Amino acid sequence: MLGNRASGVRRLALRRLFLPAAALALLLFAALACSEDPPTAMPTPTPEPVDPREVLERTVEQLLAMESASFDLQHIVGSSNILPGVIMHRAFGKAVVPAQFDVTVEAELLFPRSYLEIGMISIDEDAWMTNVLNGEWGEVTPSSLPINLADFGTTLAEIVEKVQSPELLDDDSFDGTAVYRVSGGVLSEDLAGLVPSAGTGFPVALEIWVEQETSVLRQALITGQVVATDVLETQRKLTIDEVNEQLTIKPPPGF
Repeated sequence: MLGNRASGVRRLALRRLFLPAAALALLLFAALACSEDPPTAMPTPTPEPVDPREVLERTVEQLLAMESASFDLQHIVGSSNILPGVIMHRAFGKAVVPAQFDVTVEAELLFPRSYLEIGMISIDEDAWMTNVLNGEWGEVTPSSLPINLADFGTTLAEIVEKVQSPELLDDDSFDGTAVYRVSGGVLSEDLAGLVPSAGTGFPVALEIWVEQETSVLRQALITGQVVATDVLETQRKLTIDEVNEQLTIKPPPGF
């Protein structure tokens, strides 16, 4: 009987010791937990702003290195005088640098009023053009062609290089490819290599689409008076494709 009572006393004493110790442990654990700093969230990196001038500089480099391309120059508003009594609505084709191009012009004869296509081919020192009246091919001198794309890439590079006050617009996509859109201004004479009979001193708005990864020029929107006969709202769109692909320029049939 005495042994049982002693055992009970020891258990009670142990319990009295254990409870304060457990409470102290919990208090210490809580204090440590509260003293630990919460995990620091990693800041989201802020993308560096894109300098539109640098976009243009990289585009110029790519244009100067251009070996070939296909193109399509359309009038969205207005038209261009390409020959006396003939106005151009569209010119499309391909160019191989240096000194080779094949262009088809969709045009309008003012009198008698009719629509026609004019073909032009230039291969080094040789050139051919279709007759406006009968559509037959004939040999001409390269300098007599109303359109000269002998060095297509350099022609475009010189235009992009002269863009003033460039601004970066919202990112866009072209044929599923991410592009930069850059707007700025040029003078009409800066476009003389691309637009026949370009005048001088007319301010022109230019917007270009450039692939973000390759800096390849894909499209340009030209708004304003370039030729003296243009209306102020004249708008031309140049689309470029097949850059540096294997393109071949051949003489017309029979030559």
